[in-house]
Amino acid sequence: MYSQSAHTKSSICAWVLTFALCAALLCSGCTPVSAPLQTPSITPNPAELASPQPLAPDYAALSTQAEAAFAAAFTIDPAAFKLPEMEYITELMEQFDAFLAMQEAIEAAANAAFAAAYSTVYEEYPTLPAGRVSVALPRWQELMGLYRVLGAQLATALAEQCTVEATLDADSISISVSFAPYTAFLGEDAETYFGFTCLYAYLNTIYDDAGIEKEYVDEPLSEAYLSSLADPLPGRTIKDGWYNARSQNTRKHTGTDIRAAADEPIHSCTDGQILCIGTSELAGNYVVVLDDFGYEYHYYHMIRQTDFLKEGDRVQAGDVIGNVGNTGNSDANHLHLAIITPEKEYINPYPVLVAMRALQKAAA
Repeated sequence: MYSQSAHTKSSICAWVLTFALCAALLCSGCTPVSAPLQTPSITPNPAELASPQPLAPDYAALSTQAEAAFAAAFTIDPAAFKLPEMEYITELMEQFDAFLAMQEAIEAAANAAFAAAYSTVYEEYPTLPAGRVSVALPRWQELMGLYRVLGAQLATALAEQCTVEATLDADSISISVSFAPYTAFLGEDAETYFGFTCLYAYLNTIYDDAGIEKEYVDEPLSEAYLSSLADPLPGRTIKDGWYNARSQNTRKHTGTDIRAAADEPIHSCTDGQILCIGTSELAGNYVVVLDDFGYEYHYYHMIRQTDFLKEGDRVQAGDVIGNVGNTGNSDANHLHLAIITPEKEYINPYPVLVAMRALQKAAA
């Protein structure tokens, strides 16, 4: 017989089977809880594991930056270049210590500019090592000569006419400062050049670097050079007045005087170029000829300013360049002849003219 209990068991089994089937359908595609999660495998890059390295400084760019910073900061106080008016060379030499102080002022300005340049570069290169500045100072003779023609304006001119070279590397920073040659300060004006050269050559001839008078040592010119010279006033008596006192004993005579009649023609001693034609209180009317070996021949006290030549003209030895006179600091008609070497020192013209005349006589 079919019993109720059997029917009940049969229903329970059917329900259990149905539940299991539904659970299986709902969980199909699910990962079993016991299955581990898979992580992709990545091999590390050694370069990524190392600490980042700082870039090496660009020394060339830093050097340029230092030079620009130095140039912007380099100024010289004009107060160090204000001296009283000085008419005579002895008065200039009394201010010798003042010109040494000018050198110190230039050096101090360079040190201050270096500090500014160092500070600017340090912002870009914090590990910058210590450095130094070196300055090729103008000689006191050059400063004195330039001051004579430029006055207090020399301070500004020096700051403008300098070359700065910075060198940076891993070990140091150094800045070198040098100044343009004196010709860069004089411009194209022949009168300015004449005023500077006469004083500069005088200081180089008479004084040593300590400002003490030195003994003159004559250095004879070669026979080949002497034989190329012409007599400026043939037949006239040459006076050896080298180093005689002049201008109330305020200077030494650095030339040779040749007496001659007024208006007598003066001949160029050398082939060369007319460098200066002008007039000054000391030299009167003058002509300066630069020869092909770098020697300057100065002809002073001419009766009138030469107008048949102009600066830049070429002349040959023996050409007329002017006429004897008594202008400037002179008390008789004569030619004052001075010779300045390429090194800007005076030499005694007397033995030069004597040797030249001896060679001409021997060749006659």
